[in-house]
Amino acid sequence: MIMPEKLQVLSQFLKSNPAFSGCQKEDLARLLANISVVKLAPGEVVCRSGEDANNLYYLLEGELQTTNKDQIKGPISGFFGEESALGMRSYIYDIEVVESAELVVLPLEAIVTLEAYSSFKQSLLDSFHSRLAGQTHIEVDLSPKREVEVGYRQIIGWLFAIITPLMIYWGLILSQQPLHQDAIYFASILGICSVMWIFRLLPDYVPGLFAVLSAVLLGITTSESAFSGFSSNSFFMALSILGLSAVIRSSGLSYRMLLHLLLIGPASKIWYNISFFSVGALLTPVVPTVNGRVTIVAPFLKDLLSGASKEAREQEGPRLKASLLFGASLLSPIFVSSKSVNFIVLGMLPQQVQQYFQWLDWLLAALVCGMVLLALYAVSLCWVYRNKQSLKLPKTTSLQQLKTLGSLNPAEWSSILGLIVLISALLFANIHRIEVAWVALAILFYLMMFGFLNPNQFRTKIDWSFLVFLGSLIGVVDIIHQVELDTWLTGKIYWLAAYMQQSLPLFVVLLAVIVSLIRLILPINATVIILATLLIPASIEVGVNPWVIGFLILFLSESFFWPFQASYYMQFLSLTTGIVTNDEAKLMRMNVLIYLFKLVAVYLSIPYWQSMGLI
Repeated sequence: MIMPEKLQVLSQFLKSNPAFSGCQKEDLARLLANISVVKLAPGEVVCRSGEDANNLYYLLEGELQTTNKDQIKGPISGFFGEESALGMRSYIYDIEVVESAELVVLPLEAIVTLEAYSSFKQSLLDSFHSRLAGQTHIEVDLSPKREVEVGYRQIIGWLFAIITPLMIYWGLILSQQPLHQDAIYFASILGICSVMWIFRLLPDYVPGLFAVLSAVLLGITTSESAFSGFSSNSFFMALSILGLSAVIRSSGLSYRMLLHLLLIGPASKIWYNISFFSVGALLTPVVPTVNGRVTIVAPFLKDLLSGASKEAREQEGPRLKASLLFGASLLSPIFVSSKSVNFIVLGMLPQQVQQYFQWLDWLLAALVCGMVLLALYAVSLCWVYRNKQSLKLPKTTSLQQLKTLGSLNPAEWSSILGLIVLISALLFANIHRIEVAWVALAILFYLMMFGFLNPNQFRTKIDWSFLVFLGSLIGVVDIIHQVELDTWLTGKIYWLAAYMQQSLPLFVVLLAVIVSLIRLILPINATVIILATLLIPASIEVGVNPWVIGFLILFLSESFFWPFQASYYMQFLSLTTGIVTNDEAKLMRMNVLIYLFKLVAVYLSIPYWQSMGLI
């Protein structure tokens, strides 16, 4: 039995040692019950070369030394016996006590759970490598781990989260607004959620879940209605597409697709940019998050530029980087299945409009906008990133890479089959009359049944936080309709709705300004949801097809002028760090130009929408 004072020593050791800094406290608490402290006398041998490596050791006090004849002799400090935790069967050192020593003994059975922590394993690897290199005395910082400080932004944000709902509640009560009590309560709840989104206090999906849960607890709506988003077609459609995209990523199909594109066209920088953009564009309809697409395509930049000269990387690298980024993000509003918020906007439309604007009809209605934007983007890309540097990579490299990949594996074939079935279901929805969401779910079932999407991938490769966000926000929108908060809010902005009816071109300019201002504070999804909640009901009142308004909000909101406004941009920069440098100014210039191009694309689409009877 370990004495209380020894338990205190062991507890402090686990808390203060940097090797355990990344481990969960629960695992450390379990470890504490299985480790021990031992005292050894001078001359005792701790471990011998060739013995089974069953324990990891740490020297608390005293002096040890290696005694191997063929190795450097010297004092030992910190961890030793790392062989046990690194998967080696036996020790390679003889270690003997020089003076009385006090050791922490960590049995292999006790530390096996810690091997999943990369920081723990890296610490032992560094220690073991240093000892192999002859550095027998290894300094370890045992100073207490610094607690994470809460910044002023978080403090101010939480203060506003407390004050804002009270101000909304009493403001609506005292102004005697014609609102039901439930509507006032839910407006206060939405105030809290808005503050959480503005100050980034919590991940986006947490405020959404808070809103529907609070509505149920306060009796504003039933649980069936509040959580209806988790049983909606949009939820299952998104889940299925996420599962399919996970198989596409893990099978290597996306990389194979890039190699084939590089082989098809000429060995020129123009074709490389087209290939990079095309990969992101082809993934847009089937990977319903920009962050997910960015994760897939970002490694391609290093793959292509690794064989290029320094001058080519510096001059043409920035344009290739832009092609990857905009290929993954530019066409997001054009495909309904490209983002979660697109599904939410679709769910806000009246039922008959939802039925009409499924995948193919949405694409046809947005086609002119997409084509004009693509044409203007291509021109601006050539102008902003103009250079005389040539870039030609031998096709033999791509061909050899394809040979290394070998023939299509079963997972890739299944991904292709899933894509064919999904696209066919979308194209011929009016013929087979089956909800596309259930076709997509059948594809997901097939992938899981035959093991192409295994349980571990199902848990880790599908973005469950995104699905919770999607389901909760669909519920939020339903509650807003139930308490008639949208009707009241629409009356407050009727001046904007009047422009929607009288002069759509002027309304587009006003909407662009409003979106730009709101995006300085709110993230993309929150901006879209708030504006769609206000303006879609107003469009119905003035006789404008609500899809047009929903699409305009999505189209204009998918822009940013500062890096913090887009999480996928920050993620992309992180994934491509060190590959291409000094290109952020040009990327920001491209963003400004693209925002202006979007206005041009909308104006050129107005006659097209009129011919379709949408306006």
